[in-house]
Amino acid sequence: MISIMRMVKGIGESTVELLKQHGINSIEELANSGIEKISKIEGISEAEAREYILTAKNHLRCIETKNNIDKIIKDRISSKKTKTETYKPLVKNSDSIIEKVSLQSIEKLARSNVEDLSKTKGIGISNAKRYIEIAKKYLESMRIKEREENLVVSIPKNELRIPTIKELPKKAQISDFVSFKTREDKTELKSDIISQIKQKTTPKPKKSVQKESTKPSMKTDEIIKKYKYKPFFSEETMQRIRFLHYKIKHLETFLQKNEDFSFSELNYIIEYIKILNINYKSQSQIKLLKELDISPTIYDPIEKREIKIWDLIFECARALWISAQAYSYLSKKFEAEGLMENSIVAMVECSKMYTTAAYFSAACTRPADTGKVLSVEILELNSEQSRILAQNLATLSEINKENYSMAAKLSAGLSALTKRLAFLRTYEKTKHFQLKAQYNYDMGKACHLKAIYLSKLSDTEDNGEIIVNLKKKANYYYLKAENLWEFMLKKFIDLSDPAKKKLQHNLTIVNENIIENDVETICEEEALQIQDPEPLIIIPENLAPFIPRTTNFLTKYNEKDLDFDAYLRYKNLISDVTMNFNKIEELRNNKAGVGRTLKQLQILYDNNDIDVNSFTELFEKYSIKLESIETAIQNLKNPSNNHRMQNKAPKIIK
Repeated sequence: MISIMRMVKGIGESTVELLKQHGINSIEELANSGIEKISKIEGISEAEAREYILTAKNHLRCIETKNNIDKIIKDRISSKKTKTETYKPLVKNSDSIIEKVSLQSIEKLARSNVEDLSKTKGIGISNAKRYIEIAKKYLESMRIKEREENLVVSIPKNELRIPTIKELPKKAQISDFVSFKTREDKTELKSDIISQIKQKTTPKPKKSVQKESTKPSMKTDEIIKKYKYKPFFSEETMQRIRFLHYKIKHLETFLQKNEDFSFSELNYIIEYIKILNINYKSQSQIKLLKELDISPTIYDPIEKREIKIWDLIFECARALWISAQAYSYLSKKFEAEGLMENSIVAMVECSKMYTTAAYFSAACTRPADTGKVLSVEILELNSEQSRILAQNLATLSEINKENYSMAAKLSAGLSALTKRLAFLRTYEKTKHFQLKAQYNYDMGKACHLKAIYLSKLSDTEDNGEIIVNLKKKANYYYLKAENLWEFMLKKFIDLSDPAKKKLQHNLTIVNENIIENDVETICEEEALQIQDPEPLIIIPENLAPFIPRTTNFLTKYNEKDLDFDAYLRYKNLISDVTMNFNKIEELRNNKAGVGRTLKQLQILYDNNDIDVNSFTELFEKYSIKLESIETAIQNLKNPSNNHRMQNKAPKIIK
């Protein structure tokens, strides 16, 4: 069984032991088993299973062919047994007779016709053709063998010597030939002795066949080493992959120990994925991992166990997961240093890395055991949570800048993202209530920030009513969040001490916000009549810098470079967005001033305090100014309407 399995490329004793463990103990069982049964065995793909079954079937067919040829030869030997019994050789050895007869029968088999052989023996035409070809090949090999023997055994006449009595066989002593004194008898004696010497000196055909079979086997071993086991990657590429894998492992240890690392180490992950992100088609992933000699395990912190990696695409997902953790660490570091824009961009990159890792995890060709930390669902949830954190950082940044109009819209967008996360899947009760309270608080914060913005803008009667309504709506959301947090403290007794402290801290903050607004509470019907601030989500979704190339159509996409230039693009984007909103507010104030001027002109004209020419001139002037302000506001809201604004619009994706 083991010798047959070694005929297949890259299969050794370990694979045979695997087959034996699953009840396949013979070649017949392997040939009769199905591809699905063998491919279910761990470490064997469908292509390898198909190759094993074909090898077993071919071997059984060869055995059957050999048995048929031996049967034909035995029939020929039995028919000519009467003729061969008359011959009495000098040496009592029947092997030479059998070899001569078998050679004669093989020669007749090689010279025979396909139709005659199929009619006389009842053999099929295809089998008859195969038997004749095998006989011809055997005769050719025997002729080559005879030439080699002639070259080895031929003795020159000058060196021909009659052996002594000790060297002669028992039945060919000199005393048996003393009576022969003529020249003819001497020549006959010499020929008999030479034939006996040849019988001793010439190697037996079986041994010669073994020698001939061993010589080419050495050559085939060299060929296998040179060509059959040629690696998929070049030697330089494999060395580079091992180096990058080593660097990524170091980065993982730094993250586990909360140690700082150089920013250039993130570029190693990019290069690593660019090399491994190939359409491997039907290549054996296990062989590729053995060739690369990289660590085939990952520790799952959720399930707290080691997971085996059977796929290079899954290895890419692992590297992207580490990259996401690195960006999350950088975001926290930048936030602590007060670099809010850097922190926002790092968290956006973290969300992108989690999304890309989810794509690679879903594209695995051998998803044996992905665990939980690299499952598609968990990675997608991590990506959404990273988006929410980035949106929260952007909101805090605008509050610190006292840009309350922008902060109100970002807080409303944060509430929408949190609400989406709450309904993405079913959570535990504590998690569900926490998310529900959070998106209510975020919407209340949005109403509160918009009220602050309007109060700082102007204190007219219209704005005063809007401000009071917004404060009422804010308190409505604050009270809903407060009730949910109080319910969690009362009902969920099994909460840990840090969780309870966090809930109490949230309650103190929301109470301060309710007291700050200082308005009466409203019911749900009144709250629905007050409009919420317009949500603004600035964090992009599903911007994957890499796409797994496991299918043909995906290879048409160009790879996106993953570098920290996204920081500059996002910085320009947020500055343009802020500038546009400030311009819109300024233009609206100018529009209101021009409108008041036109109204005052109309009053003067009605009271006959201004002549007609001056009125028409001034009215036309301010009307044109009002139209220009209105078009400028529309262009800022819709940059596509203005060609100049369209060219200056920042691009997120190249």
